[in-house]
Parts: sequence; structure tokens; C-alpha cells
Amino acid sequence: MRPNQGFGYGGSPFWSGLAGGMAGGFIGNLLFGGRAFGGMGYGGGPGLLDLLIIGALIYFLYRFFVRRRGAQSVYYEENRSCPQSGEPYYGGGQQVYHPQTNEVERGLEQIGRSDPSFNTGNFQETAEDLFFRIQAAWMNRSLDGVKDLLTLEMRDYFIGEFERLKQQHIINRLENIAVRKVELSEVWKESGRDFITVLFTANLLDYTVNDTSGEVTDGDKLNPVKFQEFWTFSRGVGENRWQLAGINQSEQPSPN
Repeated sequence: MRPNQGFGYGGSPFWSGLAGGMAGGFIGNLLFGGRAFGGMGYGGGPGLLDLLIIGALIYFLYRFFVRRRGAQSVYYEENRSCPQSGEPYYGGGQQVYHPQTNEVERGLEQIGRSDPSFNTGNFQETAEDLFFRIQAAWMNRSLDGVKDLLTLEMRDYFIGEFERLKQQHIINRLENIAVRKVELSEVWKESGRDFITVLFTANLLDYTVNDTSGEVTDGDKLNPVKFQEFWTFSRGVGENRWQLAGINQSEQPSPN
């Protein structure tokens, strides 16, 4: 799937920018002689209340970025070179992905306490099934048969993308999909819902055609590409119906 950008749960750039700006300004004000919120300190330095607030802000920001970005880190084997951009890449087994095992295990334990019937293997099978069904819907530019597999936010996003594809008279063909790995990268509970982010590693033929002439307008219909995508699934605590809540592309597909 090649939407314009990653999309889904918790992806608001407004709130992430606002939080960072507030924290930076607040801490800077304290460190360079200002007073924030009238803390309990004496003289020109920060007081106890100020330090407690700084600690809370740092913890909040740490959890925010770990949840949204940290679990999606990709590491490389020792003595291997990373691209200068620091982005994930493919080729010759040089890339090694290490999920945050402890965080994932703690999240699975939380889900297991509220749903003793939960089984990781069964969930991975369900996630892979949803992956194929939603990819087919993307290629057909239609939500027929998959509407209930998406959160409301994702439905709106897909509808908008389908309209864009139709206006441009293009179809994104996704053929010969072969999923190589299905890995849990993040698991958590929030606001009465379970969330699990899955890293799919797969290869496929990925190209676009004009929906009138059939002419290839982008991509390659002969040479498969490898790709990785993070798909976040969500459900109400204790429910059995998982829905797609977000997609984040690790990078654009690269040739084999």
C-alpha cells in the first residue's frame, strides 16, 4: 500500500509540536533565570516544585516518543554500515529489526489479564488476514467488505485516498504479495482499548496503471520490491474484533 504518508492513531503533528514547544520554553525559562509557576525554590535557580514539573514533562515526552516512534526503531548488525540518512534499508541481510521485547511482553501480559483467551499466534494470523484483505480493498479503491475492519478515522482516510486515485484515474496494483515476517513491535492499553502495532515485512509487485488505458504510470510490474510497514490494530478491551487504526511506512519500497 502506498498512501501519501503514514496515518492513523495518535499522529497529530499539531499536538506533538505544541508539547515540544511548551516543554522547551518552560525548561529554558527555568535554566536561564526565569521563574515558572511560582515554584518553591529560593534565589534565582529552580525550586523543588519546578524540578518535579520538569521531571514530569521529561517523562511525558519520553513516553510520547517511545510510543509513537521508539518502538519503530530499526537497528543494524554490528560492523555493518547504515545509510547516511539513518533510514532503514534492505539488501543482503544487512538489516536486523529488534522489537522492544520487554515493552511488548508487558503489553501482552496486560491484555492477557483482561482477556485470558488472547493468543499471540492467533492474533498474528488475524493481523495477516486483515493485511491481505485491506490491501485488496486498496487496489479496488473500495471499502466493500472491509469497512468494519477499519476505525472511523481510517475509513475517512481511505475514502479520501480512493477519491484521489479515482480523480487521477490511477489504480495501485499490488500483486504476488508474500509476507516474510509478522512481528509485534508495540503493545499497549489506552482509553479502554487494546493496541498492537505489527511490523510486516513483505515483497510484492507494486505499480500504478491508468484506469482507462491500462498503461503503467509508476512502479515496475515485472520486478518485485521489498517493503516494511507498521500497522496498528485496535479493539475494545475484551472484544474479539480487531480494526486497523493506523499505518506507518518504514520507507518507500526498494528493488530486490
